[in-house]
Amino acid sequence: MRALVKKLLCSLVLPALVRGNEPASIERGLEVELVERATENTTLKAPIIAEPSEYWEGDDGQWSTFAIRIGMPPTVLRVLPVTSWQETWAIWNAPVDHCNVSAGVPADCGSLRGGLFDNSSSTTWRNEQEQFLGLDADLGYMGEGQYGFDTVGLGFTNTSGPTLTHQIVSAIVSDSFWFGILGLGFQPTNFTGYGDPQPSFADTLYSNGSISSMSWSYTAGAVYRLKSVFGNLIFGGYDASRFTPNDVRFTMTSDNLRDIVVTIRSITATTGQENTTLMSTPEFAFINSSVPELWLPANVCQQFETAFNLTLDPASGLYLVDNATHDSLLNMNPNITLTLANEKTGGPTIDIVLPYASFDLQASPPFLVNKTSYYFPIRSESDDTLYTLGRTFLQETYVTTHYESRTFNVSQCVFDDTASPQVIALPATLTTSSSGSSGSSSKKLSGGAIAGIVIGALVFLLLLCGLLFFCLRRRKSEPAEAQDPSTPPIEIDPGKRIEAPGSAQASNYASEADGQEKVEIQGNPIMHPQELEAEVPGAGPSYARGVVEGRAMSPIREQKTPMAELGVEEAGLGEGHGAGYREQESPRSGDRERGVGVDNIVSPSSDTMPSVMGRGRPIRTSSPTVSESTWSPSTPVQRRGSKFEERFGD
Repeated sequence: MRALVKKLLCSLVLPALVRGNEPASIERGLEVELVERATENTTLKAPIIAEPSEYWEGDDGQWSTFAIRIGMPPTVLRVLPVTSWQETWAIWNAPVDHCNVSAGVPADCGSLRGGLFDNSSSTTWRNEQEQFLGLDADLGYMGEGQYGFDTVGLGFTNTSGPTLTHQIVSAIVSDSFWFGILGLGFQPTNFTGYGDPQPSFADTLYSNGSISSMSWSYTAGAVYRLKSVFGNLIFGGYDASRFTPNDVRFTMTSDNLRDIVVTIRSITATTGQENTTLMSTPEFAFINSSVPELWLPANVCQQFETAFNLTLDPASGLYLVDNATHDSLLNMNPNITLTLANEKTGGPTIDIVLPYASFDLQASPPFLVNKTSYYFPIRSESDDTLYTLGRTFLQETYVTTHYESRTFNVSQCVFDDTASPQVIALPATLTTSSSGSSGSSSKKLSGGAIAGIVIGALVFLLLLCGLLFFCLRRRKSEPAEAQDPSTPPIEIDPGKRIEAPGSAQASNYASEADGQEKVEIQGNPIMHPQELEAEVPGAGPSYARGVVEGRAMSPIREQKTPMAELGVEEAGLGEGHGAGYREQESPRSGDRERGVGVDNIVSPSSDTMPSVMGRGRPIRTSSPTVSESTWSPSTPVQRRGSKFEERFGD
């Protein structure tokens, strides 16, 4: 008996005391809690942090660019991260019109555009096809590029970030895209069909084990905040010091070219004590960092016009702001609040507040032809499948995506120049623990509580063992007494009975013990059928460039965006320029001609180079396709209006 008791003490009490000191496994990182239950041998890779170029530049505003290297020997370029694309682009130096002087661009614009790429000087360049770009074609963006494969790295030097070989690169000719881009998407690209998908830069990072999950986090930065706060781009995790967490979970759509979609429930302008409603009808909107503006319904833009005395310039399609209006807006200094949700009705919401400074942008050539002006970055859009939240929105917003779970989160940025980075790695598999209500949080048993439960159970076991010992001893003594005829029988009072183990009384004790909350040895509550509320601790300790492995990403409440509400038609990924496309007959009313087509692109070794102006583009007349529940991060992409059906010179 003593040996049994000692064994019970060693097996129950000691592990409980040790595990009671383990850190909590539930961490609030972004919007709602995500629990990562890693195995003993799981080690998360440190997230990869892209290096800002420390330049503020652009023809449609002052944006924080990032440094990348392309080719061998490497050419260092400054590019913009693009949340809606998966390829890497660089401005091609071969065409003579890469500086469009007719639109007011300086003849030596190479540095203004983040640097030029000469593919002929790279020893690792492998030439492929000349193709239309396709990105944002539905919004009027145009361009073409010489595609190929080359080495791509993050940062100014090899020590600044990883270097990957055989990456898709397009040397582009376009006025629509002033800088090259670094696509953040994980979907592959095909040049001629679906038989040979080529992985993206982000997907290669994941497949070669450089990051632990198919995830990225991004905020565009804000030149007007503090002493200018650069953008932040992380693969495989997020920086918890850069945002305020909230408990709204967003689910991606199944359209792999328009997946990061939120619902704008309302837009409100606040000036002093006065609130003005600018939008009250919920609409879906795509978060897309390749464009600067907010593309909104026409009636919403009219409300902006009335509230801020804006006038649309028909020639450029921009809301140009003269000096008098600019001064008035500075004095008014309104805050624009976008209330976002995952769905059009029900569920929690998150408010993203944009100060007027985030809308105070300046346009220059070629974005605005032959002049510069302040402008207010909103666009009127009649197609409800094309509403978009661009870089203006991302100045004040931190977005983290997790492609394995098809979820993402949107949080208000924090600007604190005293905060140290708190970079947290995300695992590939996330276990959600949904809270019962948005304002409450669950309680996690502490080490002391667990120890108390264990000790109570141990005391009960000791009592039970003592009872068993007493009963067994009594049974052994009764036959001996019965054999002694000199011992008179002793009658037990029938009104007082001793309960044996397994009786109702003992069962009551057992039921009380079973009523204790079941707890795993690791300290994580065993999941019951009902939803548990999860404790969401505040910001943890700061770490200078530290990486907290095994922590959880926070945004998540399992809700599906009803795709029927998107108003889109089902179409296979293999469809190209079918009935849904037509050749452009005239520029869209109110839209700028941001880019130009190319009649032909000749080899860099040619003596002459044709003009890049004036070629039409294929545009979509039908809704984007959505294949609900059929998409996966490895699904190949046939890009709309791009390089799959058309070639230069056709």
